[in-house]
Amino acid sequence: MNTLEIQNIKSHFSNVLNHYNNLKRKFVETSSELESLNIQLIELKNKINTLNMESSIIYFFEIKEILSSVEKNIFDLDGEIDNPNPPVEPEVILPTIQTVKLSINNKIASVISTGISDIQNRITQVTYILKTNVRNVIEQKTTTSLTETVSFNTVLTPGDYIVEAIFSYRGAQSLEQIIKMSNVITLEEEEIIPPPSGDKVATLKFTSTQSWDNGFSGSLELISHTNEDFGGNWEISFDSPATGLSQWQINTSKSGNRIAITSGSDWSGAKHFNLGPKGSFTIDGINGTGAPFNKNIASNATLNNKPVTLIINGENVDGGTNPEPPQPPVDPETPVVNFPERLPINGAIDVETIYLNGDKTQLLGTVSIPNSNIHNEYAIYVNGFKSLIKPVEMTRRASMVNVSLPVNSLPLLTGNNTIQLAFAGTSSTAVTYYQTNTVNIEKQPVAGSKKTLVGYWSSWGGNGPTSYIDLEATPAEYDTIVVSFIEAPDHLTPVFDPEASKQVTKAQFKEKVARMKAKGHNVIIAIGGQNGVFHIKSESDKQIFKNGVINIIEEYGFNGFDIDLEGQSAQNGTTYVVDAIKEIIEYFRAKDPNFIYSMAPEVAYLISTGFGTLYIDLIKKTKHLITTIHPQYYNAPGTGVYPFDGSGVVIDCKNQARFIPEFTEALIKGHDGPAWGGEYAQLFPIGPIPQEILAIGLPSGVGAAGTGAINDMNVFVEAWRELQRKGYDVKGFMTWSIDWDAYHNWQFKNAVAPLIK
Repeated sequence: MNTLEIQNIKSHFSNVLNHYNNLKRKFVETSSELESLNIQLIELKNKINTLNMESSIIYFFEIKEILSSVEKNIFDLDGEIDNPNPPVEPEVILPTIQTVKLSINNKIASVISTGISDIQNRITQVTYILKTNVRNVIEQKTTTSLTETVSFNTVLTPGDYIVEAIFSYRGAQSLEQIIKMSNVITLEEEEIIPPPSGDKVATLKFTSTQSWDNGFSGSLELISHTNEDFGGNWEISFDSPATGLSQWQINTSKSGNRIAITSGSDWSGAKHFNLGPKGSFTIDGINGTGAPFNKNIASNATLNNKPVTLIINGENVDGGTNPEPPQPPVDPETPVVNFPERLPINGAIDVETIYLNGDKTQLLGTVSIPNSNIHNEYAIYVNGFKSLIKPVEMTRRASMVNVSLPVNSLPLLTGNNTIQLAFAGTSSTAVTYYQTNTVNIEKQPVAGSKKTLVGYWSSWGGNGPTSYIDLEATPAEYDTIVVSFIEAPDHLTPVFDPEASKQVTKAQFKEKVARMKAKGHNVIIAIGGQNGVFHIKSESDKQIFKNGVINIIEEYGFNGFDIDLEGQSAQNGTTYVVDAIKEIIEYFRAKDPNFIYSMAPEVAYLISTGFGTLYIDLIKKTKHLITTIHPQYYNAPGTGVYPFDGSGVVIDCKNQARFIPEFTEALIKGHDGPAWGGEYAQLFPIGPIPQEILAIGLPSGVGAAGTGAINDMNVFVEAWRELQRKGYDVKGFMTWSIDWDAYHNWQFKNAVAPLIK
């Protein structure tokens, strides 16, 4: 079952009920036929109210058949009166969008949609993706306020830009999308106007790249305004609180508070920097000591004892050396430029190619920067995603940057990994990103990694035609049993009641958990499910949620917990939920380092932001803590979201023979192949999932799920073997559920357990 099917049948029932009420008004006197219909409608309503996503297909079609019969009886009876026409289903009116307008002001892009016609309020949200005109993704923003102006954060460099707008709306059968492109805007290079020089012989520009309490890095540019040919025989002098300056191509000295700079020479005696008539040069990579960089770092500047115009960080400065109070240190690890979250895995370098060499253990190299005026800021990208780890050791010499990067410090996946470094270069007008070539680093799989077979055990004692399964009757092959579910009748306070099964008391259930753990099973508790909707919107809500989950885990002795939050739980904000889950893990891991933390997200939550960002944020912030992630490889059609294969062809989860290996590979790589634009992979917002923690979540047989459920277990076996042929070695299998596997005579366990021994 899926949510859309349930909504459709409830809507159908509502239409039938309305027609029945209209029919009652046509009868002046009470009719026995109406009384009979009323009884049928009451029984039907009770059945529909029990229908949920875990209901069997048999039960679903039984309700549909009853609904059709009742509807026919109503129409037949109505026809005896005046033979009215049957009710007409309301026409689906698709939304239309007239214009998506992109504008750029002060190098910041903003976008707005106009002329939106959505009579039936079908549009749920719009996602704006800012791209270069060749479809490189720069930044993405999602909003539910369809007519608001959305501004991006990225400071843009000169070039062509466009916005792709994706409007998600409720179609006739599922969520669908309208994709519309904005106008193209070209951001031009700014004209650089030299500062007024008056009677000064030159202009000296001093620009910082980094500053801290007792030092700085920067660059110096000298622009001559005379026809004199200085050659290499020049001297720049200025007052400064700095104790010294250094750069390998220049000579520096300090007498009193005055620093003097002259050009150095190479091995042949040739000067590094020459100043011709109305010429200029730039000295990059100057390091200063003894003072932070501010507007008083230099004053009273001269060229060969003649005054020059002094510009510090773009501001004219003359005279005065009153030092400002020391500024707080700037963490050199904190970029002052906003590097994009993702880079194309395959594609052209933004400006020019810069090179990095490496092997399996260490990335070593000298990166030759094509622009001498470059920030020290940099970012590391692994498989197209910006890494939070920045272990690069860097030394600079003019436009050369030496890097040393231990491979084992990066979040690598088993198999081939693509590594890139990006640096930020600046001119006087814009920031430009320079990317290294890609380096493929291979990580060997962990030998003897333990496989798992995870099964959900439903605490309410059966679902549809399944019957109650005693916890202790779970076969030994299920090493991890996920008891389902912690719910919240008030959408806040966690509640778990094993006595709802009417088969055990709380005390008996605690004893069963303890005995199963003693036999070697992991017995953990799942949070959420279809009915376990949580609204965690404040710090106090977080504490109630966190403490409630901790109390349940401790009371029953579970040795782990599983996140199965769906629907509104994944859409009502993520900050407090993510923080609560992290704090729960930290609480139990302090006592038991092997405490299990797993999750079972649906397909849509992993590859689209349109269904909430809970799992995206959760995986990004806790990926290093996850024991197992076992996505639900079923019920995907209800979301309207599908993965693609390498040619951009949609693969439905009903076709499990192809869906399992293709989607598993996509999760491991972090993208679904060249789907959009044909050139670049569509990267998943969660990033790559390490195969060491990835298990395949499947239904145990027909009835266990609305789509993707099959009884031919050979399909699952062959899909596993196909993954092995591709070189992947995932952690194992998860199934919904142990109850359904028992109903099908343990066909799922018997098929897959031998594969992971």
